[in-house]
Amino acid sequence: MLEAREPKQVENTKQLLLMFGRPSSERVKLLFRDISTITKPHSKTLDRKKDIRPFEDAEPIEYAAKKNDASLFMVGTHNKKRPHNVIIGRTFDFQVLDMIEVGVDSCQLISAFKGGASHQVGSKPCLTFSGDLWETKPELVQLKSLFADVFRGDVVDNVSLAGLDHVISFTAEETETGPKVYMRHYSIVMKSSGSRVPLVELVEIGPSADFLLRRTKQAAPDVMKLAMKTPKELKPKKRKNVETNVLGDTVARVHMKPQDIYGKLQTRKVKALKKTEKPTKDKVSVEGGGRASKRAKVDVTDE
Repeated sequence: MLEAREPKQVENTKQLLLMFGRPSSERVKLLFRDISTITKPHSKTLDRKKDIRPFEDAEPIEYAAKKNDASLFMVGTHNKKRPHNVIIGRTFDFQVLDMIEVGVDSCQLISAFKGGASHQVGSKPCLTFSGDLWETKPELVQLKSLFADVFRGDVVDNVSLAGLDHVISFTAEETETGPKVYMRHYSIVMKSSGSRVPLVELVEIGPSADFLLRRTKQAAPDVMKLAMKTPKELKPKKRKNVETNVLGDTVARVHMKPQDIYGKLQTRKVKALKKTEKPTKDKVSVEGGGRASKRAKVDVTDE
């Protein structure tokens, strides 16, 4: 058990821990139940309510994360100042790294949608983020990263299109009270279209929720840099003289030694191009008659 919690080159799939504060609402409890259904088998719910205030004291969160070997957590609380409150965060080395607080303005549960469509347990969803605020507002950039960690499931290199059966959509909008995020969950239904390409339709299956952005806590730059560090064994090896151009093509430079093209290059063997030995001035070739005659060389003397 201790070896499983030690750092690895390739970490395990992040586990989500769902917890409730001692004052919590029924709306948040039902929403957490549906989120647990979507994130199975990488989520665990602690039904026992505790006095948890992550922004004031993070020790209960860190203790529960270490005990359950979880790096993601969601805490549901409720009070007059912050009704239907949800705190989403993550840990690094069993210490709270960053977290963000949102309020559940409204929600619809899975039981409210009876379209007959569903998704397979453990399948990876397609995550979509609509709106420019996801790239420009720092709080929503952080929330986008947290949502991606919570719902992405196993990290794989390839995804089969047949196994891509549900979509989780997040839309950000600026309102008078602040940024608002709309979460919608759809099932992908493929119907016959008369061709090889099927007709794809989206059927809402829930849960759907509207979140209001509240407090945030950013990670320290040095701790975030350490948390995002990639081991040397996993870094791609650099290849000399190989680069990618603007069009995405791989261009390589090859260095070759000087070659003796005229002396060693193999060409077509033609009898007319064959080299023959030229006679010298002091030697004369004499050929005798007869069928078995041989060519002989006779030295010319003064006689």
